[in-house]
Amino acid sequence: MIILTHGWTGSSAFTALISRAGYWPGDSTVAKVDYDTFENTELVALNKQLMKDIGYQGDSERELISEALVSELANRADRIDLQPYQSFIHRLNQHQPWIWKDPRLTFTIRIWAQLLDLNQIAFIILTRDEEQSWITSNQRRHIQSRTFTRHYNQGVTETLKHFLHENEQPYLAFQFEDLQLKPEQTLEALNQFLDASLTMDDLKAVYSKPLYEKSKGFRDKLEALAIYLKNYRLRDGRQTS
Repeated sequence: MIILTHGWTGSSAFTALISRAGYWPGDSTVAKVDYDTFENTELVALNKQLMKDIGYQGDSERELISEALVSELANRADRIDLQPYQSFIHRLNQHQPWIWKDPRLTFTIRIWAQLLDLNQIAFIILTRDEEQSWITSNQRRHIQSRTFTRHYNQGVTETLKHFLHENEQPYLAFQFEDLQLKPEQTLEALNQFLDASLTMDDLKAVYSKPLYEKSKGFRDKLEALAIYLKNYRLRDGRQTS
């Protein structure tokens, strides 16, 4: 199972939830100050190395992403030694079923695809409501205009959909708000897609915030706006905002 996402989409909650259906997230996962990302620690390290190996020198969280960029980077894979990545896949397959989640996959999934049997993998594309995403990014001190947030998220999502269509891979698409606002229907869709039996108790075990409402309210919006205005000159993608 691979979750493909542009980040700050509640993908950690989705990954934690799916792991309760028996999908292995790794020997260890990357923990931030306030939450566990449920990103396989070794996968994240290898993705960072892979991006370095193919010569990516930008800021993946603060610059617009295009199909041309990710395709150009993927074409550089023939210049590098893929053996360490192949060895990781071999070890990983000893823990099937497993789950991956790392926003860097936007840049590396085309290379991993050379080493994986895609027909044995279920894919989810996860996005988020534009306003909720904008609020979260600014609260996390990634200063962005609404326009930049929309263009960034759409750019990432379109490259991921293009990858799946190009490889004729089916996928399930969610917004994070689906899990928050209509959890029963979302669990049902996940269970059908994964042949799993996740319940509301599983969801409540990994997601402690109130359900049937969005996580960011009016007060969060005001806070995000204040942060954005105070740091306006530092906003991401200033040429497009």
